Amino acid sequence: MAKTQIVSQIGEQELLLPARVAEALVANDRAKYVMSLLQAAREHADQPDAAFTDLRQERLACGVADTQLDSVVENCRKGRAGEYYIPSAANIHDRLIGDIRGMMVPLVPAPLSGPPLQERYEQRLTTLLADAPAALTEDRVSGAYIDRITSGQRDKGDSLHLLVMDLHKGLNRLQRQLATEMIDGACVYGVRDDDRPLIAAFMAGVNQTRELKFDHPGLGTTATRSGDRLMIQNDIGMTDAHVLVVHVEGERVTLTYTDVHIERLVFFQNLFERFALSWNDTLSRRGEGLREDLYHLCLGTFVAQDRTDLLGYLSFLGSRLVFLIDWNRARKRLRKFAPRRVCLEVLRWAADHNYGHRGFLTLGGEQLVFDALQNVGKIPLPPGVQLSDFLGPERTAEFLKFTLQKSSEGLRAGRSEFLIRDEISAELRRCIDTAHQGLLGVAAEHASCIVELAIAARDTLLILGPGFDRESLQRTVKRARKWEHAADELVKRSREARGRGDESGPILDLLVTADDSADGLEEAIYWMSLLVDEVHADSGAPLQSLAGLLAQAAQEYLKAVENARCLHRGSSREQVADFLEAVDRIITLEHQSDDAHRSVQAGVLTFAGNFKQWHVVTGLTDRLEESTDALMRSVLLLRDYIFSEVLRR
Repeated sequence: MAKTQIVSQIGEQELLLPARVAEALVANDRAKYVMSLLQAAREHADQPDAAFTDLRQERLACGVADTQLDSVVENCRKGRAGEYYIPSAANIHDRLIGDIRGMMVPLVPAPLSGPPLQERYEQRLTTLLADAPAALTEDRVSGAYIDRITSGQRDKGDSLHLLVMDLHKGLNRLQRQLATEMIDGACVYGVRDDDRPLIAAFMAGVNQTRELKFDHPGLGTTATRSGDRLMIQNDIGMTDAHVLVVHVEGERVTLTYTDVHIERLVFFQNLFERFALSWNDTLSRRGEGLREDLYHLCLGTFVAQDRTDLLGYLSFLGSRLVFLIDWNRARKRLRKFAPRRVCLEVLRWAADHNYGHRGFLTLGGEQLVFDALQNVGKIPLPPGVQLSDFLGPERTAEFLKFTLQKSSEGLRAGRSEFLIRDEISAELRRCIDTAHQGLLGVAAEHASCIVELAIAARDTLLILGPGFDRESLQRTVKRARKWEHAADELVKRSREARGRGDESGPILDLLVTADDSADGLEEAIYWMSLLVDEVHADSGAPLQSLAGLLAQAAQEYLKAVENARCLHRGSSREQVADFLEAVDRIITLEHQSDDAHRSVQAGVLTFAGNFKQWHVVTGLTDRLEESTDALMRSVLLLRDYIFSEVLRR
């Protein structure tokens, strides 16, 4: 202290600047806390039944000792005419003004700043304080004045918050000018010897992933010491309210992070799952009715087990910052192709694997995907339609991850943009083909259920004779019900996929049509259980023939679907021929089943048994014939899909 005073007395003010800048940065932390306190109090008064935070941890983190401030939020009340009762309002306001003046100390007289800067800061503060209400002494504050303090939107007028932000920028510039040394790219001054390994660890992480920002500015780092704490600040990108300040005190690391995008803030927090961080409640602040004025603040604390653990955490922290640059822009570009959940998954994956999203943006962002769609023969996506509407969320996520990876790797390796774009187009083609195979895989499962039902119907008719086992028949009825239910579940799953956007339109139509066959077969087996005697000879043979034809048609239908799964534009003639032959056999079997159906109907002229029995026989026959007809209609839909959507790709 004595040395500081004597230096000041002999007029060498520049020698005091490093210490004053460190003090000003601490004042910046306190000013942000006070503004957050005012907004939290107002928010609680507006919604007294909602959960709230007392900001105690934020108070401790910025070194404010007054414990009475912890009760301000809880005791704030809404008054009349847009006023709020805020305990100790005048004291809080004085604290804020004092901290703002503290931030000006190293800037206003500094030769590095100059007279114009001095006049601008002082005049802005004087103008803003001219509106300070007299009611502050009575702990009453208007909502309009709270906005005047905390607003961060420049086109709505000046505010104390904007002044704090501009002062913070000035302090950052002054820090860089004052830096007495560089540690791996960080501007450093006023640190101890044991601080340097900590700064180097943080910068090792920053430099590990720095190239992933490509030509985007950002990641400038300054470090200094304030009392017992090492302070590291990184400017991340270019957004004013996007700030990270790291305080290291012993083995304890405290992060103060502010962001205008709440989703990016949550994304940042989730990057540290491997470390035992504790996060305080996120504070969201804005002026009433001003969406653009919204910003968010969170405080995270990590206590290292030892020095090695501390160095590892600081390095990892530094390596994650590049993934915040242009994050929201990348998210918006990806949202053109997939739901929010998928986009967040893709961005997180790209960060976890050290690919990032800046390469994707550098190569054109969404235009990369639009060009790939054109290259594989798909028309551009119409408004309101996403790529996931065709591929489904899972395959779209797989494709977008590949796109971000190839963009990053390709640019860093110096590969041509033409080659990178071709690789992305080829991957999109593979995803489209895989989607086609997956959808037809569901159709094949459904076809297998139909085969089981058709064989059960055929075999049951063959044993319907004198003394047939009714218990066995009832077991068959129960199994048929399970198979039909399984078929229904596959249709339901396809409908849900369509609701999520999967390219299941044609396949869904095919499944719905084929499901008529499953329903008819299950009902036919039930009709068999109603037979009280053996089937009359005049109708038994044609009925068994009809069931046999249906079993063959079901097997051919399964074969057609399985063949279709392997088809693509480059399929051989033999593969296409196998598929078409299966289609043709089903059509032929359907015509033959029509003849068998008519033979059963003609038996009414010679039927000599119980006519209740005849009603059951005709109903059974109708269900079998309808099932065969449904298979034919379904396979024709499949043929049209293959010709129009698959072989032309």
